[in-house]
Amino acid sequence: MEEMNDPTAWVAELCEASDGTCPSGLLEEVMADPRCDAFGPIHHFIVGAVLLTCYRNALGGADRDERLQADLEELRQRSAIVPGAACAYWGVCGAAASAGMAHAIIRGNEPLEKEGWSEGQSMVARILAEIAKTGAPRCCKRDSRIAVASATRAFNDLFGCDMQTLGVLPLCKTMPKNTVCLGSTCPYHPRRAS
Repeated sequence: MEEMNDPTAWVAELCEASDGTCPSGLLEEVMADPRCDAFGPIHHFIVGAVLLTCYRNALGGADRDERLQADLEELRQRSAIVPGAACAYWGVCGAAASAGMAHAIIRGNEPLEKEGWSEGQSMVARILAEIAKTGAPRCCKRDSRIAVASATRAFNDLFGCDMQTLGVLPLCKTMPKNTVCLGSTCPYHPRRAS
């Protein structure tokens, strides 16, 4: 993942160095990095990457590094075909799709394999419903937070792993860069918490 033109390489490096089992916590760490754009398709990689990382960390094992590197490379290839503004043009948020990609990678899903197909579709449908409830486009940070929190619960149920969740909602620091921020109606806006 060291390719010079790979926009996901820095995310993969942060994930590979992490030993955490809280996808939401790792998401906040990655999104706080100055290399993370406020918006855009990098989030289509980030969501799946933090889920795969914390899943592999929760499982442990001597082959954790190799498996995670393979998972992240597969995710890089899959997420690269989801364009920016997929939420508007395709009607599917890339953050939710990324959680689905992570699920499919863990399951080893193939196009004609029945096992695991329905559970992945159902998980993504729940994530999309939660994202849709916010009622507004153009906030990749908000949608990524929703996708990771929902997928963490699903992964724990589906895979029997013990990934951690945050005890409180994180507070957004990106809203000054978002001209269409929902303000205090967003669950992650600092005014909502006060």
